[in-house]
Amino acid sequence: MLVVGAMGVGGLVAHVALEKPALEAAQARVRHVEHELESLRARLSDSHRNVAALEGQLMVEESTRRGLETALRTTQEELGRARDAVAFYEQLMPPGPQGAIAIRALDVERVGPHLAYRLLLMRSGASDKPFQGSLQFLAEGLRDGELVSLAIHPTVQGPDDVKGAPPDGQAAANDALLAVELENFQRASGVLALPADFQPQTLIVNVLEGRSIRATRRVELTSGD
Repeated sequence: MLVVGAMGVGGLVAHVALEKPALEAAQARVRHVEHELESLRARLSDSHRNVAALEGQLMVEESTRRGLETALRTTQEELGRARDAVAFYEQLMPPGPQGAIAIRALDVERVGPHLAYRLLLMRSGASDKPFQGSLQFLAEGLRDGELVSLAIHPTVQGPDDVKGAPPDGQAAANDALLAVELENFQRASGVLALPADFQPQTLIVNVLEGRSIRATRRVELTSGD
């Protein structure tokens, strides 16, 4: 019995010795698979973060798109209202030849020693070419106790599409005229420089085509202007 038992133990030891390399190989494969699994988990985590970042970017782009669509609708609505206003004002204009020019509105106020103005030009009827002319500003008032009429030079212009004199008010070549070009209507705004020794009482705005006056508007200036 002892001999058999010894042989059995020896066989078991031999069997274990033979299976050990296979076990170590299996353990190595397990470790390799576990390493790959960790790597895959890390890549999956990076993918989740990338997806979250892309979703956030998509939300921002979607919000931007909605904002642009809203702005576009608002602009289209404003354009529609402006066209309706033009049609309405054209109906109010008295009958006249095609291309007749009128100063439909003129506001003037004192700004320090100068005059700030805003005006609206309109043309009735239809024409193949835009009207090209100029604005002339004249002021009547007291200078050294005498009533005089002076050509006033624009010095600062507003955001409207009107070309004008240089900022220093020098306009020897064009006699202080502002060039204008319009098809249907045109807004203009700016500041008129007044001499220090001049007290304005009336402002006259002429729309010229060449040297011909196509439209004129006169505003009486109160003491508050």
